[in-house]
Amino acid sequence: MRAVTKIAAALALSSVWTAGAMAANPMLAEVEIKAASRAERDAGVWVDGQYIGHVRQLRGKSRLTLLPGTHELVFKLAGYEDVRRTITLEPGERYAYRLAMTTPSELKFPSADETAQVVLSVAPKDAAVFIDDRYAGHVDRFAKGLRLKAGTYRIKIALPGYQPFESEMTLRPGQRYEIKTQLAKGSISEQDGELLVVDR
Repeated sequence: MRAVTKIAAALALSSVWTAGAMAANPMLAEVEIKAASRAERDAGVWVDGQYIGHVRQLRGKSRLTLLPGTHELVFKLAGYEDVRRTITLEPGERYAYRLAMTTPSELKFPSADETAQVVLSVAPKDAAVFIDDRYAGHVDRFAKGLRLKAGTYRIKIALPGYQPFESEMTLRPGQRYEIKTQLAKGSISEQDGELLVVDR
């Protein structure tokens, strides 16, 4: 059963980047994710525990294609409750799922003087940003920078098919930082990048 899950995850990963996977193999099933609002378009998508991209990427010819059977879909976005959905797919099935996410009622944001700004000068811009192993969004979502409360964080920037960038940062309130890196295509290995304190 584990081998089937790994094959499904591999097919899911390849379907994000390869158009026409379903046409090439009619035994696959197709999943269309429809965002209920603009926010859900930025949600990260996991299939059977494997991160495959964000909702905005998985549309049109890049719709998610999976092996028939039961799969767990998980959607994550900073500031929203995770959404979990178990689906069972038949060969050749086209399955549509409407994603609606909610914010926790106890969610509180720190004031501006308690935070630091992290500017992401990263390519590709659809790479995912993880803060302490939690999905925050994709790089393009933070065009004006990412604001974090003062403290120490593990930052990971990753995209399937690319080598990830990882760094630990200690942020001070009122400071502006910049992460500059270009992810290299290939398997996981050490990735070069720069962490800069821009101003105080």
